[in-house]
Amino acid sequence: MTISEFRRDSRELRDDRNPQRIPPHNVDAEASLLGAMLLSEDAIATVLERGLVSEDFYKPAHRHVFDAIRALTVSGNPVDPITVGEELRRAALLESIGGIDALLRLQNATPAISSAERYAKIVRDAAKLRRVIAAAAAIAEIAYSEPADVDRALDEAESRIYDVSSGNLTEGAEELGTLLNKSLETIEERWNNPGAMVGVPTGFKKLDELLLGLQPGALHVIGARPGMGKSALALNMAVNVARLTSRPVIFFSLEMSAYELSQRVLASEASVPSEVLRGSAPNEKQWQEIGRAVGRLDIPLIIDDSPMTSIGSMRARARRIRLAKGDLALIVIDYLQLMGGDAKVENRQLEVSEISRNLKLMAREFGVPIVALSQLSRNLESRGDKRPNLSDLRESGAIEQDADVVMFIYRGEVVGDSAAVRGAADLIVAKHRAGRTDTVKLAWVEPYTRFENYFEADSNDRI
Repeated sequence: MTISEFRRDSRELRDDRNPQRIPPHNVDAEASLLGAMLLSEDAIATVLERGLVSEDFYKPAHRHVFDAIRALTVSGNPVDPITVGEELRRAALLESIGGIDALLRLQNATPAISSAERYAKIVRDAAKLRRVIAAAAAIAEIAYSEPADVDRALDEAESRIYDVSSGNLTEGAEELGTLLNKSLETIEERWNNPGAMVGVPTGFKKLDELLLGLQPGALHVIGARPGMGKSALALNMAVNVARLTSRPVIFFSLEMSAYELSQRVLASEASVPSEVLRGSAPNEKQWQEIGRAVGRLDIPLIIDDSPMTSIGSMRARARRIRLAKGDLALIVIDYLQLMGGDAKVENRQLEVSEISRNLKLMAREFGVPIVALSQLSRNLESRGDKRPNLSDLRESGAIEQDADVVMFIYRGEVVGDSAAVRGAADLIVAKHRAGRTDTVKLAWVEPYTRFENYFEADSNDRI
């Protein structure tokens, strides 16, 4: 049986105001969308994030199915034909939509789960047109009633049209006065709380003072040659942010497994050499430290090592996590050169340009800072001065262009720099769109694969 067989009788779809005409709708798109939602949590997250509501569906049965899916999702329950059917049964609506068989037909007839966002747009556009028709009919009724106060009638007519269009006219656009008020609120908050962090705190004092925290909606790139500690620094930041904000942090790992990263986190937190966790037996003191560390690591850090390489798949995953766990604090991607683009392009340089641009858009969409790690060009190794600069970003100059902040890790002892201080690392802030650049010194604790605040004998910078 096809999707078309899931339609109501055409007589029920006609416009009550004009029985000869059927209002705009696309039942096939509605059914395909619901089928995708029955098959994929990512599709559900995408649709709900786009603000679709049950009233956008033309067919009453589809509205009931959508409401059931949304109710199950909000309550944290799995979504499939059986659970949706049970939800509808409890509401005494299962038989009215055609029973479990109707849900199974929806699921089986969906052309492509990946097209869920497109189906949602078709459904929503048709709903907007129906609202225009309803508003026009209401305006006609106002005019036919020959009101005594014509100006008031015109105001009412204008209001009806505005109600239909207001959701689109203001999206993404704000008046200068509104923006200035927001700026004043931020400045006032900083004035009243001079020690408060504006952005998301990384836990590294000097870096937070320079950047005022990682800024929501901004793309932060950390570059380094292999062995400098990119993943370690990003993981340290992720743990610190999750702990300091108590909000979810997503760490997308395209290189190391989630298990490997969890071992790194535990070794770093417990101050136990990583080889102890990889194989050798811990002594009694180390066991105690490991136990205490596990207790301290009750933080909302989500490590995702699933085989996804495109921005689209990461965006869908992040939406789903945000829907389930609340607003995110930070997204980390390790690392940029292992990602693939969503579209076919002529060469790798163009693909990396597309990736960096979409990472910036993703940061703005979610309103969170994104930290993306990047490899550096091998040409750096042939230079006398091995301190990295912006021209060393690998594969595309678009990374430098799109990033709001670019940082490089430099550990002189790794490259045999005679002036290097053992256990010290330079975090070179080479680009800072919103402020000054500088070099922040960090301590590198190699046995525990951990960066810390750097402190001199007379310094109070240790956390």
